[in-house]
Amino acid sequence: MPLVDLQWLLGHVRITTTQIYLRPRQEEVVGRLRAYHQRRMIDPQTPPPVVAGGYRPEVLATLLGAGAPS
Repeated sequence: MPLVDLQWLLGHVRITTTQIYLRPRQEEVVGRLRAYHQRRMIDPQTPPPVVAGGYRPEVLATLLGAGAPS
C-alpha cells in the first residue's frame, strides 16, 4: 500500500507522522529477503531490483546475491 494512502487512512496531516509506523521488524526484513532468494532460485532470469545509488556493491552482493545491481 502506498505510504500516502496509509497517511490518508490514518488521518495524518504530515507524512512524517505516518513514517513512524514504518519501522520493520527484523523478522519481516529477513522473511522478505528469503522470499526474494526463493523467487530467484525458481526463476533465475528474474531481474534484480533497481536500487538507489549510494549503497556499497559488496553489501548489495551479499544481500541480493550474484548479479546484484551496482
